[in-house]
Amino acid sequence: MSSLLDFCDDHNDDRTEGERLRDEALGMLRSHRPRLIRQLQRAFLQHLLANGDDTSDPVRSMVEIPVGIDPRVVGGAVRGLAERSIITSVGRRPTRRAIAHARKLDVWAIKDEAAARHWLLTHADQDSESSADPTDPYAP
Repeated sequence: MSSLLDFCDDHNDDRTEGERLRDEALGMLRSHRPRLIRQLQRAFLQHLLANGDDTSDPVRSMVEIPVGIDPRVVGGAVRGLAERSIITSVGRRPTRRAIAHARKLDVWAIKDEAAARHWLLTHADQDSESSADPTDPYAP
C-alpha cells in the first residue's frame, strides 16, 4: 500500500528521533513551567486516587492552562509521573473532549499507592517558583 509520503526517504519511521524530540520538548516544559507541571501532576494523582483509572481528560478542566501554553503540557506532566513509576498505562480509550476528535488516550492507573501519596506529601503546590523542593529534578 502506498501513501502520500512514499516519496520521502525516511517514511516518518524514525521512532528514535521522534522520541528524542519528544523528550527534548518535555525537558523544556519541565524547566520552563515547573509550577504548571506540578499543578497538573498533583491534580491528576489526586483524581486517580479518588476516582480510579482514567485518561488525562479530567485534568484539562481541573487545572487552567495559561493562554499561549501548548495544552500538550498535560501529557508531559502525566508522562513525568509514569517515568517515576507512580502511575502506569493500563489501556487506551477515546478522549471525551470533542475538540480532540475521539483520539485514543492512555488510561492511567496508580501503580504504587504509597508512592503516590508520598509524592503528594513531598511535592506540595507552590505559591512561587522559588519555593521549589531542591531535591526535585523537575524544579527550577
